[in-house]
Amino acid sequence: MPLKTVTVRATPAVLVFLSLSLMILYRAHTLPVQRLRTAVMDVTAPALSAVAAPIQSFVSNISGVASLQNLKAENVRLKADNARLQKWYEAALELKAENESFRQLLNVKADPAMSFVTARVVSDAGGAFVKSVLLPVGARDHVQMDSAVMSGQGLIGRVVEVGAAASRVLLITDLNSDIPVIVQGTRIRAILAGENGDLMRLERLPPDSGMTVGTQVVTSGDGGQLPAGLPVGTIVSVSAKGVWVKPLSNLNRLVYVQVVNAALNPALATGDIAPASQSDGQ
Repeated sequence: MPLKTVTVRATPAVLVFLSLSLMILYRAHTLPVQRLRTAVMDVTAPALSAVAAPIQSFVSNISGVASLQNLKAENVRLKADNARLQKWYEAALELKAENESFRQLLNVKADPAMSFVTARVVSDAGGAFVKSVLLPVGARDHVQMDSAVMSGQGLIGRVVEVGAAASRVLLITDLNSDIPVIVQGTRIRAILAGENGDLMRLERLPPDSGMTVGTQVVTSGDGGQLPAGLPVGTIVSVSAKGVWVKPLSNLNRLVYVQVVNAALNPALATGDIAPASQSDGQ
């Protein structure tokens, strides 16, 4: 028989014989067998350790690459989550500002005879020389020239331009703003002038008016442009340089405002008083 055929046929028998021999030797507890096992361990252990070291290093490298890929994927996912959370946070801040603005508007105490048009401010307060805002309401919303515009705290300005669907409001801090006011708790009338800054100046005060810090000023209604009694600001400084008033509203953070449409007596603007009608028989 060819050698190859003999080898193929004998190999299973030899392997079975070796397996049985190893099982018998493993179960045997004689001293020679134990010494043989120990000698085999002493020989094979370093070889197995030497072979296992690069394999373990390779497996560690593979694990490190997989971990790095997982970390990159996790980083991408966290960045996407962070972007979504940032959008939600910005939306929450905007809703909070709108909610606060509505709360302030609901707390305004005004004459029931007045009507209001509520609008969202769509532009900021302008540059260093123009203090105005734009509103998306106009003549079709019954907005009129010189109408008072209020926030939740008080007066912020008056309408100076009216279009069909938009209007421009001149803020009370603008250099061109002059508002007739009266100091609460007194009969003192003055003009509140804007200075293109954060504060306004009280002008045309009578001598020795005795202004005190913390006193509030309101519109007097003189001139027939603005209704009387609208809160405007609080006196924050009294000195030889003048009396300065701070607006009640934060004009840098306007969200929603109300345009006040009030039926004003034209006699307040012209100074003409219609003669009283005489009854029959007088």
